[in-house]
Amino acid sequence: MRGKILDYTIQTGSGVISADDGQRYNFQASQWKTQNVHPAKNVVVDFTVEEGNAVEIYVIEQQQSKYDNTSVQTQETSVAAIISMIFGIGGLFFDWWFFAIPSVIAIITGHVARSNIKNSHGRLGGDGFAVAGLVLGYIVILLYLLIALFFVGVLASMSQMQ
Repeated sequence: MRGKILDYTIQTGSGVISADDGQRYNFQASQWKTQNVHPAKNVVVDFTVEEGNAVEIYVIEQQQSKYDNTSVQTQETSVAAIISMIFGIGGLFFDWWFFAIPSVIAIITGHVARSNIKNSHGRLGGDGFAVAGLVLGYIVILLYLLIALFFVGVLASMSQMQ
């Protein structure tokens, strides 16, 4: 007879099979005959019935696990996103010597990376790296502008004193 396992408990070594005839049959793990496959919910089995219980149980179809290695897709990290984050962090420390060039690179590569990730349909990852590079790049550029405005204000006030 054919059926599907509705439930199985490892602790007791027992479970329930819903058969194609509409009946439910209890079974014990000792009646499991398929090697290297353990009883699990939704596994389709073939069995015989003795005294109202399922015996001599063999697997017919096994439900594919969502953790099966064949179904796992790997996701590449966008190189542009990594470059954006590296230059964003570098901009915090080295922009003062390189005139904000690292921050500009972080902003450009961050936008390129986010666009590539969006258009990759899940093949590319690293959006967090790109966002980190963008945020750091914009913060440093904003600091540059604030410092420039401060010095313009100081120079303007000094020229009015003379």
